[in-house]
Amino acid sequence: MAPTSIDQLTVTAQALLDTCVVILNTTPDGAPASQFLTPSTPAIDCEFVAVQVGGLAEANTEPLFPSLGPAGRNRFGNVIFASYLIYVVRCGPEWNGVNPPTDADKTANAAMVQRDGWALWNGIRDTQDLLFDDCIGVLFDGGAPLPEQGNFVGWLFQIRASIEGYSP
Repeated sequence: MAPTSIDQLTVTAQALLDTCVVILNTTPDGAPASQFLTPSTPAIDCEFVAVQVGGLAEANTEPLFPSLGPAGRNRFGNVIFASYLIYVVRCGPEWNGVNPPTDADKTANAAMVQRDGWALWNGIRDTQDLLFDDCIGVLFDGGAPLPEQGNFVGWLFQIRASIEGYSP
């Protein structure tokens, strides 16, 4: 999937978001209703699924000799990686202000969040060839649970995928 315009990062991020929504809709709880692209780390203040372009980097290529070899990549070729961050956020167990959540409520919430993570892990890995140019490289850096924030919990996944540059 070679970029053809300035919008390729957004196009790829939107395709990834759409894929995440389809994957999460296979879980018993479905995908959160709020679904968006975000330019930076989103505020954790509601249930949502979001994708962020988390950065651009140049990958090391071989050989790295002479020592300034990486500085000449614009003449000899380079590999650009875009980093995509996927957030899925759910409400934590209900707290009524008087009684804390029961152990059963906490366990049910954990099961929901774990289903989200496991579905995304497997679903993205199954579809990554459709989303990214796998000829050069796709690095699935994995996922980690988000720390509870204001009674919201969830996952953060990171994928780095090669992307072709474009000529303005």
